[in-house]
Amino acid sequence: MKLIPVAVLTLALATPLTGCGDDQTAVCGSVDDLQTSVDEVRDIDVSSSGALADLESGLEAIGSDLSDVKTDAKAEFSSQIEDVQASYDALVASLDAAKESASATTLSAAATALSTFGSDVRTLITDVQETC
Repeated sequence: MKLIPVAVLTLALATPLTGCGDDQTAVCGSVDDLQTSVDEVRDIDVSSSGALADLESGLEAIGSDLSDVKTDAKAEFSSQIEDVQASYDALVASLDAAKESASATTLSAAATALSTFGSDVRTLITDVQETC
C-alpha cells in the first residue's frame, strides 16, 4: 500500500519534466540569450566614443538571438515574435536614419522605436520564461 503514494508522487514530479521537451528547452535557452543581448545593449554607455559601434554590434547580436528564438519557439509564440521583429526592424531603420542625419526628429524617432522594442521584447521574454 505504501507504493501507491510513492508512485503518485513520482508521476507528479515526472510530469513537468516530460512536458518540457527539447523544443521547450531550446526556446528557453534562446530567450535567455536574447535577454543577455538586450541587457548588454541596455548597458552601453551612450556617451562613450565607441557607443555607436557597440550599439550596432549589440543590435546584430539581438537580431541573431531573435532569429534563434523564432526557430526554437515554432508557432507557440508567433504573435509576440512578430511584434518583436516588427519593432526590431523599426528600431534598426530609425537608428540608420539617425546616423544619416542626426536631428531632434530622427533621434526622437529612434528613442520611440527603442521604447517600443523594449516593451515588445520584455513581453516575449516574460511569456517564454513562464513556460520554462
